Amino acid sequence: MDLILAATPSLLWGIYALILPVIGGSSQRQILGVTAGCLVFALAAFPFVPHSYTWLTVFISFLSGILWTIGCYGQICGFKEIGVSSTMPISTGEQLVGTSLVGVLFLGDWASMQAKTVGFVAIALFIVGVAFTSYVERHGVAGGVEDGDTKANNMITGLTVVTISSFGYIGYVAIIQIFSINSFDAMLPQAVGMFVGGLVMGRRETNKLTRQTALLLIPGVLWGIGNLILMISDSRLGVAIAFPMSQMGLIISTIGGMVLLHESKTRKEKLSISVGLILVVIGIMLIALTKTL
Repeated sequence: MDLILAATPSLLWGIYALILPVIGGSSQRQILGVTAGCLVFALAAFPFVPHSYTWLTVFISFLSGILWTIGCYGQICGFKEIGVSSTMPISTGEQLVGTSLVGVLFLGDWASMQAKTVGFVAIALFIVGVAFTSYVERHGVAGGVEDGDTKANNMITGLTVVTISSFGYIGYVAIIQIFSINSFDAMLPQAVGMFVGGLVMGRRETNKLTRQTALLLIPGVLWGIGNLILMISDSRLGVAIAFPMSQMGLIISTIGGMVLLHESKTRKEKLSISVGLILVVIGIMLIALTKTL
């Protein structure tokens, strides 16, 4: 039962990435809806989770939530530029490189030589995996070389915004770890920070209160549920098991982007994305292994 629980965040986060494009809306509307959904869930869950607050806990958690919103907004923009199937492996790989380096430099992770060796092999796999995932075929596409160049330019733009978003996600995780804040304590102040960040980023969106915005609460709630279940799994199974299982949602979102969302990819691009996905998944397993060395 615990293993099923640990796998649930990956399912929810994979679905989250797939239903955002289906619901649609501008990036500003989507970030408004998602962050509102995160706050709604955090408020609903608040009476049922343990929590203890200090001013430092509240402030750092709030700041962490704003950083998450920066990450989420960039990821949403990435979905629109290069699709879910390209964005998710790139985003996950970059985040894991960043959070791993933060752990080594500031938190004393990978203390043994074995752990360092395995960890840096994992980082190398993430980097190569991102390179494979971002491959664009310029020749042989339906619209000829011109369309191939357009796709390449979109990839450059998408890679840029996704990389910026990864810095937001890395900061969101890192400052909570650096200040040793309990995840349950962080949940509500983080959600408030997410919502405030969403209001700032979506301030130019007209007609904010629409049916579409209401529907966009759904992926936000899904993300919040997955996050809470991950906290519970960490306490029951340990990070070494719960963490890699939670990251497997990228398999659902990557394959789902190509199959269910019918994202335009040539045969070579699909093959390259698949190779990149496999390398990132292997890297995740190796990162999990470092936690036992």
